[in-house]
Amino acid sequence: MKMIKGVRKQRGVLIFITPLIITVIVLMMVLAIDGARLLALQSEMQNQVNAAASAAADGAQACGGPEIAMSTMSARALAAAQAAGYEGGGDALQVLPGVLESTEANTELVFRSVPESALSRSNGVRVSMTRDEPISRLIPGGLFGNITLETSAAVRKEVNATISAAGSALSVEGGLLGDLIGGVLGVPSYSLSPTDLNSLENTLVNVGDLLEQMGVASVADLVDEPLVDLLTEVTGLVGGAGMPVGGLVDDLTDAAGVGGLYVSDVLTVVEGAEVPANASFPVYDLVVSTAMNSARVLSEGGSLLALNLQTSESTLLQDLTSSIGELADLSVDLGLFVAEPPKMVYGPARQNAAGDWLTQFQSADIRLEAVISAGLSESTVNSLISTLSLGLIDLNLLENIEIPLAVQAGGGRGSFVSGDCASGGNDNDVSLGFDLVETAVDVQTGTIDPGSGMVIPGDVHAEILELTINTLLLGTYTEQLCVDAGLAVDLYGASALPSVIDNYPLECVDGDCARQSLASGNSADDFNADVDITSLDLTCGESGLSAGVLSIASALVTPITILLEDVTSDVVEGVVAPLLSALGVNPGDMSVTVVNANQNTTQLIENVSIVE
Repeated sequence: MKMIKGVRKQRGVLIFITPLIITVIVLMMVLAIDGARLLALQSEMQNQVNAAASAAADGAQACGGPEIAMSTMSARALAAAQAAGYEGGGDALQVLPGVLESTEANTELVFRSVPESALSRSNGVRVSMTRDEPISRLIPGGLFGNITLETSAAVRKEVNATISAAGSALSVEGGLLGDLIGGVLGVPSYSLSPTDLNSLENTLVNVGDLLEQMGVASVADLVDEPLVDLLTEVTGLVGGAGMPVGGLVDDLTDAAGVGGLYVSDVLTVVEGAEVPANASFPVYDLVVSTAMNSARVLSEGGSLLALNLQTSESTLLQDLTSSIGELADLSVDLGLFVAEPPKMVYGPARQNAAGDWLTQFQSADIRLEAVISAGLSESTVNSLISTLSLGLIDLNLLENIEIPLAVQAGGGRGSFVSGDCASGGNDNDVSLGFDLVETAVDVQTGTIDPGSGMVIPGDVHAEILELTINTLLLGTYTEQLCVDAGLAVDLYGASALPSVIDNYPLECVDGDCARQSLASGNSADDFNADVDITSLDLTCGESGLSAGVLSIASALVTPITILLEDVTSDVVEGVVAPLLSALGVNPGDMSVTVVNANQNTTQLIENVSIVE
């Protein structure tokens, strides 16, 4: 009987507990359904901000080309989010430009926002979205209230370029580069054929292969390695010392001062810039920069590097000699002083926190001594004198007229200021923009001090003629004529500086990467030299010359003036200017070559926090 009463009591309790249990179960099911709904909604929001951030990053400084604006990034973010299903307005999307990067202290990517006034520092965009949503849509009355869902994503996109201001493989009277290398090697007969130059300029080394051979993880680590080690590994990668390019690179390991140089002397990698393993390394620019660094070592040792170009056999000088009747022969001796060699630079098109462009480059800072030696034609001068002196004066040629020219060239510099990312599909060509400052070139008569590189001003002076005068009254006596002249020389380029390389391919087809340059031009036709004679005296400073000699001196003024002006202007335009151009210091210009460009893999970080 007692057992029956106990069962009845349990049944009474279950009558009240069962509805509660069912309610709890239903509530949990409702919450589970609402939780799944919220998770799905948040996932949908995440997809939308991912798409928005990726689209907006195309408008950041490092990827957006020459014209960037906050409105453009916001419009791109909204359009991409709507394409991914977003139905709200632009107000719910927060678009922040900034820099997505790692630091030495923290190798993980962090996002630092930048104000709208500093968009030129940005390489990415962070997009966030918030949305208030009821915790449950199945339970009426807002019993559980609302929850704020927030998602964010930061995307980094940027184009990096390898830039060189080392000039071009221009052949100047038999090959400047070969003569430059011969000078630093101490082998005056060293030469490069046009085929060798063309092969050198088109030879590239894969960065991944180079890093593997050097045993380093990144190009940032590579810059701390000895330059000789790099040259040795490049020699192997281009086929060994038995091949033309490999032999040239191998020869440079013995150049003056190279043993004390590091890769950082020829290559700068902007901090944080990541060089992909499939990028290419230009051998030509490595060779030029190495040779110029070696020349700098010689200059620091107090000597000019003799450039033994065979100017006496030059077609230009031979034509000039034949066109000026007073000339018998013409030659030019060249000496080079390198104050600052050019480097290759790898980096993106954006600014740092101080407002300076990260990727900056400069042309070489050099001094060039060109001593022009002009030999007078004895027959032409004798014919002129005989006509004036009626055969009473005999002449003897003394010295050649030497015109010493001292050229200071430098100051050319530039910055990589814009690059647009590829649009995808079959279109992988981009435009790269630069801010360039032209090279300043000063030409004056004088010589270069080999110890300091300073110009020692000096006018033209030469004792050119010894005249023997035969008279009945005074007998036979001699007098001399000299050339004492002051020259003003102005050298300038003919056209304005360009600033954009259009249609640069980001992809190499069969390893054939495009090498494109910006320059007004580097042929003799693009340069002009104005030469003015500021003073000219043929009397050797003597005041008591005879009337006959003074008449001869007066008759020689015009041909000597023409000789000085024509010879100087043609040599400056046809020898000095192309030589400077080949060294990357175009007069009145700034030569820059993009030897490789690539767009790093898009980096997307979800729900990244903002670091101040």
